[in-house]
Amino acid sequence: MSVPPRYRRTLNHTKWKALHFIARGVYLNRGRPYCLQDISQGAELHFCADGPHLPQSLRQQPCLTLRVTDVDNTAKGALLTQSGETLHRLSEEEIHDRNALKEIQGTVHDGPRGRAVRTLINLRRDLKNLDLKADSIQQKEHFRRPLMELLCLTPQDFEAVWRIVSRRAFGRVNTADVMRAVTREMGENRKAIFLKEAGKITKTVSYAEFEDYYEGLSIEIPDDEEYINNMRATWSI
Repeated sequence: MSVPPRYRRTLNHTKWKALHFIARGVYLNRGRPYCLQDISQGAELHFCADGPHLPQSLRQQPCLTLRVTDVDNTAKGALLTQSGETLHRLSEEEIHDRNALKEIQGTVHDGPRGRAVRTLINLRRDLKNLDLKADSIQQKEHFRRPLMELLCLTPQDFEAVWRIVSRRAFGRVNTADVMRAVTREMGENRKAIFLKEAGKITKTVSYAEFEDYYEGLSIEIPDDEEYINNMRATWSI
């Protein structure tokens, strides 16, 4: 799962504690409990971050989002067989949300070519000072201007993004959720190399700034091999 380096190092050194970060049998995905079928490469799992099982550093955000970067499908298949879980299909709402975000992300990717890095960095700068404790109506208005001006979202696109993100985030939206929704994260191969690099950053650069730069560069360089070679050459991976 994709987790900022400082948390990833904690999990790597104390793996037995990771099971206690998220309580079992509590969280729902569109009204049903999370299950094995929700664990797939590229899937995002959303949890309310106010539970006692999470450290204070993670509870500063209203919602914890974990991205699954790799899955042992053989082991998953065996567990599905043992558990007897029945397959579930995506609801019409889930299909509509996925298609809507995919279309918006395509527009965002086509728009800032040649200035993607600067656009994402400026967007993060404008969003980071927003009052996350404001009510949902105030939050929505705070996010509206930067997203429509910097990413050229139409009013309809903004309304769609806000509806989807706020529902996923239990009604409490944060900057990372919005950035992820509108920009479409880099592919898993790129992300794997990026995470290796991220472990090398110093305190002079935040993880968010580092991510914005390479997410922007990912938009600028459509070829996977060229992008990965660029990162390897820069960081001697």
